[in-house]
Amino acid sequence: MTARNLARAVADSAPARMPAQSAAHATPREQHQKLAEPELSDLDVSRWSAELLDPDGWGEILSQYGRTMKLAVALTDIHGNMLGPCHNPQPVWSLTRKGMRPVRATESSSAQSSPGCPFCLIPDSSCNAVAEALTTGETVYVHEASGMAHVAIPLILGTRRLGTLIAGQTLAKYPQPLALQRVASYFGVSQQDLWHAAVHMVPISRATLRLYADLLASLGQAFLRQRYSAILDRDLHRMNERYRMMIDGSTDHALFTVDGRGCVTSWNPGAERLLGYTEAEIVGKNCSAFFTPEDIQSGLPAREILLVEERGRVEDEGWRVRKDGMRFFSETVTARLGGIGSKGDVPEYGRLLHDVTQERKAAESVLQAQKLESIGVLAGGIAHDFNNLLTGILGNVSLAMVGLPEDDPTRPLLDVAERSSIKAAALVAQLLTYAGKGDSNVTRFDLSTLIAEVLPLIETSIPKAVQLELSLAPGLPWMRADASEIQQIVMNLVINGAEAIGPGGGSLRVSTGESQPDGVYFEVRDSGCGMDDVTQRRIFEPFFTTKFTGRGLGLAAVSGIVRRLKGRLEVESAPGEGSTFRIVFPGVPAQAPEPKVTVKADLHGSGVILVVDDDPMVRNFAHAVLERYGYSVLTAENGITAVNLFRSNAETIRAVLLDLTMPVMGGGEAFRLMNEIRPEIPIIISSGYSESTIREQFTNALAGVIRKPYTVSELREKIEAVLTLRKSAGA
Repeated sequence: MTARNLARAVADSAPARMPAQSAAHATPREQHQKLAEPELSDLDVSRWSAELLDPDGWGEILSQYGRTMKLAVALTDIHGNMLGPCHNPQPVWSLTRKGMRPVRATESSSAQSSPGCPFCLIPDSSCNAVAEALTTGETVYVHEASGMAHVAIPLILGTRRLGTLIAGQTLAKYPQPLALQRVASYFGVSQQDLWHAAVHMVPISRATLRLYADLLASLGQAFLRQRYSAILDRDLHRMNERYRMMIDGSTDHALFTVDGRGCVTSWNPGAERLLGYTEAEIVGKNCSAFFTPEDIQSGLPAREILLVEERGRVEDEGWRVRKDGMRFFSETVTARLGGIGSKGDVPEYGRLLHDVTQERKAAESVLQAQKLESIGVLAGGIAHDFNNLLTGILGNVSLAMVGLPEDDPTRPLLDVAERSSIKAAALVAQLLTYAGKGDSNVTRFDLSTLIAEVLPLIETSIPKAVQLELSLAPGLPWMRADASEIQQIVMNLVINGAEAIGPGGGSLRVSTGESQPDGVYFEVRDSGCGMDDVTQRRIFEPFFTTKFTGRGLGLAAVSGIVRRLKGRLEVESAPGEGSTFRIVFPGVPAQAPEPKVTVKADLHGSGVILVVDDDPMVRNFAHAVLERYGYSVLTAENGITAVNLFRSNAETIRAVLLDLTMPVMGGGEAFRLMNEIRPEIPIIISSGYSESTIREQFTNALAGVIRKPYTVSELREKIEAVLTLRKSAGA
């Protein structure tokens, strides 16, 4: 093979974008400046340098070059260490290497590990051709004192120096006997053999060796770029395979691409699973098929493409449509991928869709629960203060009516005031029920039986155009609750369902059944107008109503009762498709009702009662009632004052009427301290909250609960009932 053919063979094998160039008119440095070579990072060099300089890969081209040019040639790393064998070693160099003396023990370790230039006849000479070539980026010519010559050619990729090619081991002129004699003596070889080898070598001038070096530089750089291109192609293929596996394996995300018109150009299995179209069905079709009709009408698909073209990447969320017409809420990321085709003038966009419908519903449920809880806290606070006012009003009205003749002209006025106060108390009770702290009379009962008893009373309020259907399952587990509250739930849901149907008529189905693992459910399903998402999010808010009249407390009270009973309330509705309200309650075993304490009608007490309340109207009313019926009364406006009074009068106080919510020290802490002083003292908690809610906060030492607002007779009977129970118990 001639030098010209060798150069052509390597040039033809190099990539088109990195052509081999003739070295006849340019130095290697100039060649590097002209070539559009890649910039390699340190990570690339460390990862690829061993492969780029693999001796086996370079073996064939270096072997052909050495045989063609009659030169020795080898590959080195950046430190000058030979990588692989020396190809076509020359006679003099080969002969000296056979007789190379061993390194003496007195020589330094650095000398042993770094023998110097591998092509210098005497290894420990001061040749720095490799380092100089890598520093300057140009071919370095070396002419030894022995008369031998070689060149070091840098291998550069981008701006990274990877190693060198060394070529030569030739005589620059006719051999000099004296110089060869010193070499033979150094290596311990025959002077005659060394001379015989030298005279059979053809001397090569410096200019000729330079020319050969330029050819080797071109061949080496072309081959280096060829290997680099092959590595890139291989790694790109592997990367594409990995990405393809990732994309195809991503079944929870729809990944596809579209062109500038919005037409689908590629499709992954996740897109088929999420959107319902096969690749054959959708490629070439416009992606507007995934948008809702209202979004299509507004021009959203085209606007999204324009926005991505402007920003490069856009994240959004919204409703999308599957092939079967079902809607889902999607998080979408769209990014510009660049151009396709030979000119790169056709834009392409990648789209990633993820169905977050369930996550969105869960987040909205948490938000709704937090919202309802905060409203409940507010409602409870308002109800507490209002109950204190009502206790003063209703209590004093009832106190004024005690012993008042039936024909007294003021009695009708007081009757109106009492009835108005009772109605106001009922309204406050609804607020407390919503807050989950309402009063209750808890019993155990069969849900189907209770509904069967109350429905005939509700039917009179249902329009005749509404067909009521019953499906009440027998033999259900019992539930534990206030029967009147469950009746309130049934009444509210049935009447609401009937009103949603309207005058045109429809069906209203009421059903019960067993809910696994251990519970019962009550369901009301109507064929009415249904509700949109906005309305569904607000129906349980106090005072929210879609009716022309009403307070909007019905469903709010239902929500509060269900929460307090640790039940679950589910709503399904859509405009024009009716609504379904389903409530699941925990089930309990049946149990006989507890006996009630009988209190005598004519009450007159004795002893000291401690009344604790932060509201002066409540304190004064309780003080007046108890004194009227024979008790001595001590009063306190907060827990600290009450505990101090109790400690001073612990032996004489018969009972304590204790407000639950007070400043400075609340009823809970005061209860604990007084109970430590006298564990047997009967303490009655006075509050607007339900008895079950209050008893959850206290031990069995709690004697009783009286709900605000209370009347004269209710307070009198509660005090007497507690004292009677304590007396019968031997306290």
